[in-house]
Amino acid sequence: MIKISAAIMHHPRRADRIPALVRACAPLEPKVVSDPDPGGRPSPLRTAKRAWAAIEPGATHHLVLQDDVKPAPGFAEQLNAAVGLRPEHGVSLFCLWHTPHNSYLVRRAAVAGAAYAPLSPYEWTPTQGFVLPVAEARALAEYLAGIPDEVQDDDEMIVIFCRERGIPVVATVPHLLDSGHDQSLVEGHHDGLRAAVYAPDLAWSGSPDADVELPPGSYGVELHGSICSIRRVHGDPVEHKFPWYWYDACPLTGLDPDAVLDAGAPHLAGLPAGLVAVMSEVWAAGYLLGADVAGLAPDATGDGPLVHAALSSWIDQGLAAEDRAASGDCVSLATAALKQGIRDRRSVHAS
Repeated sequence: MIKISAAIMHHPRRADRIPALVRACAPLEPKVVSDPDPGGRPSPLRTAKRAWAAIEPGATHHLVLQDDVKPAPGFAEQLNAAVGLRPEHGVSLFCLWHTPHNSYLVRRAAVAGAAYAPLSPYEWTPTQGFVLPVAEARALAEYLAGIPDEVQDDDEMIVIFCRERGIPVVATVPHLLDSGHDQSLVEGHHDGLRAAVYAPDLAWSGSPDADVELPPGSYGVELHGSICSIRRVHGDPVEHKFPWYWYDACPLTGLDPDAVLDAGAPHLAGLPAGLVAVMSEVWAAGYLLGADVAGLAPDATGDGPLVHAALSSWIDQGLAAEDRAASGDCVSLATAALKQGIRDRRSVHAS
């Protein structure tokens, strides 16, 4: 039987958020763990050390939440179900919408209809809401205790911990949390961030017998600053700022870049000339995602609320502000591209 204890990493500047967050966790009763040095240099690691050690007696699993998250309706029930089907895993309940590898893995899982997305063992672990089996949570608390607070970022230490101990990490799809969109307390961290796939009107559901299992793959597709790019999973540093332009790197996906553009020509033909370049990038991103999923999930169709949530967040974070205002219904174009990529990849495999 699953019994989850919970702790909330808390900074006094966000005291107004705590009552609502605690209520949203009910019937869980999370312990609020305050930053021991709130006037010092901001360090999530400083508070994470204590939050991971705040395990309730008798618990089988331990959840640590950050105090700027927004749980989905029915949070505790969905959490219990998600942990119950992956009791030996680390389970992330949230993934930022712009991360280089993990956000793509989550969107790919959403399109495939999977309840979980396997996360990268090299990119920082999403720790806005993260669950571990109690034995691993205790070991993590001991591991973090030996790291100086100046290291600052708990997520970059946790991915190393999980990788070294061989703990598989997955994210729930959809996520059980969104960001509260607060200003980050840590200098250099982005503000106004959101989840990669959050659909509060759609409850998480998984099946022990029918869940789609997706291997991580060798590349990820990125949409950022109105440009579609490809990132290699192996061989490139996770946080490097110069991914490969999709057209040049398209052979990594097994696709002909000119064929990708030819498939989009009917959809782009009626657009104003000034929008064609940007919308071609949106088309390429959707098409490449669809072609990737088609080879992994035979039943994926490119339809449904999870797909819409995944593509909407991709567009919102991926287009430059000036393009977002002028480009119209990019989600519809991305959806058409996704479906075309699925169909074309399957037709090649069938021939």
